[in-house]
Amino acid sequence: MVKFCVIYEGRPEDPEKFDRYYWEKHLPIVARWPGLRSMTINKARQLNEGIYQVAEMYFDDFKALEAAMASPERIEAAQDRLKFPNFYGTIRYQVLEVREFPIRR
Repeated sequence: MVKFCVIYEGRPEDPEKFDRYYWEKHLPIVARWPGLRSMTINKARQLNEGIYQVAEMYFDDFKALEAAMASPERIEAAQDRLKFPNFYGTIRYQVLEVREFPIRR
């Protein structure tokens, strides 16, 4: 499994407005990406100049991720990002391989 992470470093001008747009407008677009298995949004508990949130999109493998990245839905999501309410900071992307380690008790 692989995941595509979007790391939001910094903070929005208006967190409530940013979150509302992100959840109501942006995430429904991302949810249509082909091959997307699941998605999690990890939001920092304290608002400071560190990480605001990390979005994780999970795919079966790199081939599925590459297909999603080349899709019209991904292009639509990239264009929608330009409509986000003001965010002061950096938005970075990272692809990670996911491996689970079994916990034995």
